[in-house]
Amino acid sequence: MMVPLIQSLLQGAEAVRQLLGDPVRLWPGNAPQNTQLPYATWEVVGGSPAASLSEPPPADGWRVRITVWGDSLSQANAVAVAISAEVERVGSIESYNPAPDSEDTDAMGISFDARLLHIR
Repeated sequence: MMVPLIQSLLQGAEAVRQLLGDPVRLWPGNAPQNTQLPYATWEVVGGSPAASLSEPPPADGWRVRITVWGDSLSQANAVAVAISAEVERVGSIESYNPAPDSEDTDAMGISFDARLLHIR
């Protein structure tokens, strides 16, 4: 699989849908302009198939950077906690990143990287 399953993973999580709506306000790359807060974006920052010498790789591993935006730091944090709880059911949190640039908006952001594994 060449695209990580983060979108479907988070769409299927009730706690995330309660905070980000249904369908969840989650986009690859950048959100559309004037998107209602809170929302999240994601991008692939690394990954590779699991190595196997004698047969095709049994799994694909992904490192996905997730950035959450909210009206306040506490709102962004609540969403980040819900997302990280869901991610940790199938993967792990790899790093917490510096606060992202809000590009001249009043939005507050939280960024972290998640490691996901997809069994083929």
